[in-house]
Amino acid sequence: MKEKSGRRLIQDFYNNTYHQRKKVYIEATFLSFLYSMTVAIFSLGGLIGSLLSGPMVDKCGRKGTLFLNNLLAIISSILMGFSTLVHAYEYTIFSRLITGVCSGIFSCAVPLYLAEVAPRNLRGTMVSVSALFIVIGVLISQVLGYEELLGTKKYWPILLSLPGFLAVLQVIVLPSCPESPRYLMIQERDEEKARQTLKKLRGQEDVEQEIDELYLEHISEKAEKEMGGLKLLFYRGLRWQVISVVVLMSGHQLTGVSAVYYYADNIYASMFLSKKEIRYIVLFSVISLVITLMVVVYIIDTVGRRALILIGFGVCSIICVLLTMALEMQTTISWMSYASSSLVFLFLIAHVLGPGPVPILLTTELFLQSTRSTSVALGGFVHWLVNFLMGIIFLHIETLIGSYSFLLFWPLSVATFIYIFKYIPETKGRTFLEIKRLMSAQLARRIQVQGHPAKENLKKRSAHHSNRRKKRRSTIG
Repeated sequence: MKEKSGRRLIQDFYNNTYHQRKKVYIEATFLSFLYSMTVAIFSLGGLIGSLLSGPMVDKCGRKGTLFLNNLLAIISSILMGFSTLVHAYEYTIFSRLITGVCSGIFSCAVPLYLAEVAPRNLRGTMVSVSALFIVIGVLISQVLGYEELLGTKKYWPILLSLPGFLAVLQVIVLPSCPESPRYLMIQERDEEKARQTLKKLRGQEDVEQEIDELYLEHISEKAEKEMGGLKLLFYRGLRWQVISVVVLMSGHQLTGVSAVYYYADNIYASMFLSKKEIRYIVLFSVISLVITLMVVVYIIDTVGRRALILIGFGVCSIICVLLTMALEMQTTISWMSYASSSLVFLFLIAHVLGPGPVPILLTTELFLQSTRSTSVALGGFVHWLVNFLMGIIFLHIETLIGSYSFLLFWPLSVATFIYIFKYIPETKGRTFLEIKRLMSAQLARRIQVQGHPAKENLKKRSAHHSNRRKKRRSTIG
């Protein structure tokens, strides 16, 4: 309901500003296109930001990138705040693009920074905290977007510019935060500064064990030093890691979560609830997601990444089928809309349990220092690209096949589940070097097992030909 209210506000704004300039109102089809462009341009900005994040975190450092991006976030918030004064839809769409660029950089740089400053036994917890605060931000924006607060024609630009206040706070706080010790040791080659940073982060004087770990990682990745995006994609030694990043980050969107969010409003409307009642249901759903992510933050370093993400993808796969059946029966069975709403709720819980927060964590863990920034940028690019494409094509698919669109996501979700089960190892409590060795050993074992029957067949064929030659010789003799 919030999305529909926001859509109405922005379309009315575009219509009124266009009328002031041209003395005519925008045609309905073009108005719908402008709103779709406003929504899609954010994902396009995220895609651009993810591509920029890789070079930025290596040249400016992890903390430096966050600082610069917060300055850009302040500028984008100011631009959004002046939307009603400029009275031009082109200006609003451009401001939205800049906001998307900031989000793209943040979505890559924040998990990267947290993964590198965290001790290995708390790495999952710290990276998952970023996902938790994203959902808390959604909850706050949900409340502030109510018509009684900032969801009005007068105040919606203020609502969209509120992230600027958080950016100002981060600009003040970030200079006192430490830089990534891995970045300092391996990429900047400043061992002493890395040692002092580790002492500050760990709150103890003896950090030589971690320094030794960083040194081993430094000397073990000689083949990957200074590897750019294209080299990373085609480097044979990292082929399966790259494939894993693409599968994990695209699987985040291809569970069908976009379809679930789209159908949620339609399902709530079919329950003949009032606007106020629907608002409370949506609020309760977001609060439940926050609680679920709190549980994930608490257990991810004990239960492990594999269990959470496999459970998440497995449940999402099953619900895609059940939700299709429930939506089809909704027209004939009155109470089925309540079953559909329950399935939507369970789907969102399952999504934030694993497919939501875990893929970006695994992306940071599958690579060593010199290629981690490029891999995270690649993961961010895939995420925003799929998000952008889903925003463009899903409505067309839904128009053609309706609720059966969930069945398109079901095989993709199942395929992602199978890939993770076969190829992604458990990474909790392991160093980055141990994870790489584990990944390589696991793949080598699978190749060896898969190649074993072929070797046996080759031996049998060789023995068969050898026996035939012996028979021939004895017959000639």
